[in-house]
Amino acid sequence: MDLHKEWDAVTPKLFGYLVNILHDKALAEDILQTTWLKAIEALPRFTARGAGFRAWLFAIARNECKQCWRKTNREIVFDTQEHDIAVGSSAEASILAEQILTKLPEDDRELLRLRYIADLSMSEIAAILNINFIAVRVRVHRALKRAQAYV
Repeated sequence: MDLHKEWDAVTPKLFGYLVNILHDKALAEDILQTTWLKAIEALPRFTARGAGFRAWLFAIARNECKQCWRKTNREIVFDTQEHDIAVGSSAEASILAEQILTKLPEDDRELLRLRYIADLSMSEIAAILNINFIAVRVRVHRALKRAQAYV
């Protein structure tokens, strides 16, 4: 595996995923670095089962976020009132998408982040969440239906 190519391909999506979850660019950068450090340290033990390297990397990042929240005893809350504007530009569309995400249950938000922000396949998401492929498809479909109610 060419780690440099993997780094170039996955880092922007991983960073976007982390910023979306954490709403703190500096913290997302820290967790991105920690994720890659842990991945590089564990690389000799890595075996591609199912979804592969990207899913494994996102699982590490997801666990790092959970660990961060446990340490600080809080989740970082996104203030929807501060960003409540109509859709017109891509930045405004991103803010609207974030507003919709905040109204969804955490499980739905996580699925939609992994699918559309991280751009992971259904198989990769299944590996990260430790559920089967069909369950992922059904849950993503249901999450999108719930999200459409807020548009």
